[in-house]
Amino acid sequence: MVESFLLAALLAVTQDVTADVETDELAAEVATPTLIPAERDEDPSSSVVSLLDYQVAQVNRIDVASGRTKVSVESNAPSPRSGSFPVRFFVDNTSGPTQVLTLSIRSTVSGGMHSVVRSVEVTAGERRTVNVPVPSELRYGTVRAEGPGISEDANASMYFQATYDPQRVVLTISRPEQFEKYVGKAPRYSGANVQVHAIPPGEAPGELASYLGYDAIVVPDSAILDTLEESQRRALEAYVATGGHLLVGGVVRSAAIFPLLKAIRPGTSRYGFGKLLVTTGPPTGDLDVFRDTLPVSPHGALPEYERRYNSDAKKDLLLPQATAPLGRFLLIITLFTLAIGPGSVWVARRRGPAALLVTIPGTAVITCALIIAYSVIADGFTVHTSSYGFTLLDSQQHRAITHGVTAYYANLAPSKATLGPGTMLVAPFEDRRDKYVADLAWKDGLSLGGDFVPSRTYREWGFISVEPTRARVVVKRKGESWVAQNALGVRVERVLVNVDGQFFTGGPIRDGGELELAPGNTLTYAGSIAASRFSSDVTDTVGSSTLQHHQFLAKITGASLVPTGGISATLNDAEHWVRGEFEE
Repeated sequence: MVESFLLAALLAVTQDVTADVETDELAAEVATPTLIPAERDEDPSSSVVSLLDYQVAQVNRIDVASGRTKVSVESNAPSPRSGSFPVRFFVDNTSGPTQVLTLSIRSTVSGGMHSVVRSVEVTAGERRTVNVPVPSELRYGTVRAEGPGISEDANASMYFQATYDPQRVVLTISRPEQFEKYVGKAPRYSGANVQVHAIPPGEAPGELASYLGYDAIVVPDSAILDTLEESQRRALEAYVATGGHLLVGGVVRSAAIFPLLKAIRPGTSRYGFGKLLVTTGPPTGDLDVFRDTLPVSPHGALPEYERRYNSDAKKDLLLPQATAPLGRFLLIITLFTLAIGPGSVWVARRRGPAALLVTIPGTAVITCALIIAYSVIADGFTVHTSSYGFTLLDSQQHRAITHGVTAYYANLAPSKATLGPGTMLVAPFEDRRDKYVADLAWKDGLSLGGDFVPSRTYREWGFISVEPTRARVVVKRKGESWVAQNALGVRVERVLVNVDGQFFTGGPIRDGGELELAPGNTLTYAGSIAASRFSSDVTDTVGSSTLQHHQFLAKITGASLVPTGGISATLNDAEHWVRGEFEE
């Protein structure tokens, strides 16, 4: 009887669950979405994550330093799976002097200690929030603050909430209750896949690097955009232009905030490499809010065991210098073995055993000198690079929106590199590959030390940047033909232009030179050795999409618009594609 009772109860529960599923499916069929979802990319995990299935991050403040100047930091914030995000310091200088504070986070990543430092000037009597962009690889850190107004150090430790696929991290520029009102659903704190980090509008970051890691950014009320400072609005717009997804509730009144669009309407709009989503009501659960992956993904080296047994591991490298010249080294070692073995027997017979005390160490010294000399002759003291990238040239705003990957190999590490304030590094983030980061110092841009390109170590770095530029292409009528003038600042291998629906191609064109173009389209993007380092949004937007009237597409195979950090290097290989509107 007990078994019969249990069987009946099981059948009843099954019927209830089936009925609930059918009811949910019926409700989904009759629901009318606010927006038509855009086509999804190849990542299937994004289809199972809904913005409505969220929880608000429970952050807290930790005291860092005190004295006349008090400093605290936000801890327990969610850490994105890749890219960078802000660590928020709260500075109370109401009793302190005008001074320069140094804020630092130190953390162990991949077995090494790394630091992120920002120097900021605060005035007497000021209270402010300082955002320090950090790589997502940081899972915890020791925090310090130094300055004339600080007399006590709390030696604080902070932690981040790590996230894993299919979890997503969303930044909302609002109070938590405003986000909840916008989505029309209360947070769920058990098993929710979306972590929402709420930042008040007045404390929103003012640089691109602080936003890059977020899978989406939400502005629940479009009126918030009007209250932001100009630097905050530019950083948000740059986030979307470089491939981010921005969800805005309401009507965007000022089209100047998003200059790449002629008009801003409700719905989903492609914006540069990203998407701008505007809703006139609450977002629906099937809205394609989340970016599938970071636009650029440099590759770390494969683990040692995989490099040893995987013959394709070397094919993934972008630099031939990254592989040791085993054949030549084996030849030198073989000569050393012959000299030490049979050579020592011959010396002992001719000169006596005591002579070996000189010949054996001398042979070892000569062998080491040969290996060092070969390394210097073959690789030299320069940095070897291969660089690949895609750029949208915004001639109206005089800026270049660039995604790039550069592979580095150097006998001697360069002492430093400096990047502009609109550029951020991206480290490898694939789980099956070696991971690494570099020390970052923020002050009027980004400064890097020797761990950016360590000696005799293969490194790939990704770059995401929005930097001002006067680079342009000019196309003019000359008699019955068209002439292209190259003002990109680099040599162009080939250029294609669309003039009133007619295509003209030409090249190469030196920097500052001009060339008469031939009718027809003989320039087509067909992928490259580094295509796997970029998302399809990047490659399609620049290389594959139809060239519109008054646009040009240029292929560059030498020095390009990818940031170099000021490092003098020997370029091994390069392929860079630039799209934009030409001038007449």
